[in-house]
Amino acid sequence: MKEILKYSSILFVICLVAGVFLGGVYSVAQPRIENTRQKQEDEAVKQVMPHASKIQKEEKESLVYYAATDSSGKLLGYVFICEGKGYSSVIRSVVSTDPEGQIIAVKILEQNETPGLGTKITGQEYLDGFKGKTMQDRLDTISGATISSVALTESISNTLKRFFK
Repeated sequence: MKEILKYSSILFVICLVAGVFLGGVYSVAQPRIENTRQKQEDEAVKQVMPHASKIQKEEKESLVYYAATDSSGKLLGYVFICEGKGYSSVIRSVVSTDPEGQIIAVKILEQNETPGLGTKITGQEYLDGFKGKTMQDRLDTISGATISSVALTESISNTLKRFFK
């Protein structure tokens, strides 16, 4: 019985030290990870609205979006960060629209779907299929990657409906 307590105590101390160490690493790494993620998001926003001179982050009814204007201050459109639960990960995308809600471009920010199936949503040919569509249009899904493509299309559709209601 004493031996079990001894080994349990040693194991507890090892786990405690490892937990404290991991917590420390996390607290040091988290700001860097968040900074990198924000830089990637900012770059993606610029990529889907390349003709904008100014992109201003704004909020409407708890929905964060970006308003893009040209050098004269004319509104070119909006950019949204959309999130949806795919088959094996959260799918984050960046979507730009004109002022009326017609999609200009879609870019995948983050996904960790099944290679070969779910990752088909990152193909440029598929993403180009969103161009010119609005929230009223039916957005296409991919056979074999139905859950991933439905997650992407629903996240885009739901975000646009919230904003353009």
